[in-house]
Amino acid sequence: MIEAKAFLAAAVGAALVACGGSGGGGEPPGQPENVSVVQGDTAGTAIVSFSPPASGPTPTEYIVTISPGGITATGTSSPITVHGLTPQTGYTYRVVAANKAGDSPAAVTGLLRFYSVVETFYEPETQPNDSIFVGWFTFDATSGTVSNLGGKLSESMTGGDVGYPNDAMTWVPLDFQLSSVPVSLGSVAGLLVTTFYLNTTNTFDPSGFAPGGVHYYGHSAGAPNPSAGGVGNAYALIFVNAADPTTPLEQAQLDRLAYADCTAGGMMGPACMTGTTVAGYGVVGTMGGYPASQVVTEQ
Repeated sequence: MIEAKAFLAAAVGAALVACGGSGGGGEPPGQPENVSVVQGDTAGTAIVSFSPPASGPTPTEYIVTISPGGITATGTSSPITVHGLTPQTGYTYRVVAANKAGDSPAAVTGLLRFYSVVETFYEPETQPNDSIFVGWFTFDATSGTVSNLGGKLSESMTGGDVGYPNDAMTWVPLDFQLSSVPVSLGSVAGLLVTTFYLNTTNTFDPSGFAPGGVHYYGHSAGAPNPSAGGVGNAYALIFVNAADPTTPLEQAQLDRLAYADCTAGGMMGPACMTGTTVAGYGVVGTMGGYPASQVVTEQ
């Protein structure tokens, strides 16, 4: 009887191993998905986000390795922060899921670099305050693409004492990059990239965000003014030179910058605060605002 029980226990254990049981040790997990990387809150760090594998055993650990340098970081879930990066250096990020059976296939990014951007729109009617977008983005030098454009947009009609431009102004967070359009402006290849306050591109009436719009989304349908509780969106549009994002802009690129603030604090009745040029979009901003500069700096 004892020998029979021992034989049965051994058979059950073998079956568990063959089926991936007992801690998922039968086979490695599937490949992680949707890898995204942003600069960390402190110098020399990066935050790596990803989705779990769509199939296969549950991972017990994730491993991030960057090149060059071979720096690694581990964690049991997304996101994982990597330390020890050299500023103004491009890195490739490799993410694998692991369990007792081994590592998954790696999800690998292109060569990623981090940038900050400051975009200024001159506002003749709200001086000394201008509308300013202060943001950041990740640039994939391998594919020539931009991700994670985000930041904040100042509302030039609020705050700021004479002699202290842009002091104590209200700032609108822009956290959703929802548009990236390849363009050639002044014989320079690049991208017009737009980030939004809400997780939708609908900004102007009746829909969409094409620069040159005036009224906030839903106005003609009777939507309440955002200052009365209606939905108001905002955005900032930047130009990224695909060869070198830090290259100063030419006039043809500067003319295509734009912003719109249709939130409660940046509006005049049914109208949005905007900044555009006649050369770029056929109309100047709603209070005469237009793009004056854009400065991109590698971090």
